[in-house]
Amino acid sequence: MSVADGPVLAMSREEANSLLAKSTDQAHEGRVYDYYLGGSSNYAVDRLFARKQIKRVPDIPWAARQNRKFLTRVVQHMIDLGIRQFVDMGSGLPTEGNVHEIAEERAPGECRVVYVDHDAVASAHAYLLLERSGELERNAPVNGDLLAHERLWEVITGTGLIGPSQPVGLLLVAVLHFLPDELDPHRSVAFYRDQLPSGSCLAISHASTDQMSDDARERLSTVLRDYDRTTSKALARTRPQIREFFGDWSLVEPPGIVWTPEWYAPGAVRDDVGDADPSRSQIVAGLARKP
Repeated sequence: MSVADGPVLAMSREEANSLLAKSTDQAHEGRVYDYYLGGSSNYAVDRLFARKQIKRVPDIPWAARQNRKFLTRVVQHMIDLGIRQFVDMGSGLPTEGNVHEIAEERAPGECRVVYVDHDAVASAHAYLLLERSGELERNAPVNGDLLAHERLWEVITGTGLIGPSQPVGLLLVAVLHFLPDELDPHRSVAFYRDQLPSGSCLAISHASTDQMSDDARERLSTVLRDYDRTTSKALARTRPQIREFFGDWSLVEPPGIVWTPEWYAPGAVRDDVGDADPSRSQIVAGLARKP
């Protein structure tokens, strides 16, 4: 489904395969992330780029897994709050442990998910993977730029999967660090907040160099600059800057905005990460709920 083309319910298999065939000469951030997670939806160009970054910052695969675990915990918590419909912005590839799988395990047969990515290649992957698993009835891939907020929201609601009167779980997981301030992502995120009814939740995870050593900060900054050679640029923000994306919504506190291994819903059982410094995750995260 493309914002440019209007509310078409799904791209064809032929269109999806054609897009993938044309995308193998440049590293794609979604496929690179899939490689970090140990997935198989990546090509040689993605693996070459990823291995270069891992050589610089060996913690990257661990950090990617911690971000994925945050996604799992936050979706589970939203479901516990009664949310049954989700919009995953900048979803990348629907690889193992994605939103519809988490939701199906927590609330079988009850949830609906719209996956949004600006890159047609990611949307093509999403369509093919969801089709193969028979998951297209309650889950729809949308190809669109979250900065084109008004038109994109029309397409999202046009899928018929998102009811405007019921709370929505809006997920901006590891996507906003690809949007510099000159593109005014705050305006777009504010628009989406305004569209959502009371009881909706907004989850954000974002690259940050807060509280890192100077050496770790420089190594991560080098990796982020290298993303200029992929299909997206990347940057880090401070926690106060990330807090602005939540607007006047109340953060779930504890934990507030913390490193991804530290984010747990109040009262939840924590995983054992041993003596690992949580700043190794390189990404902070938070959840807010609309009054």
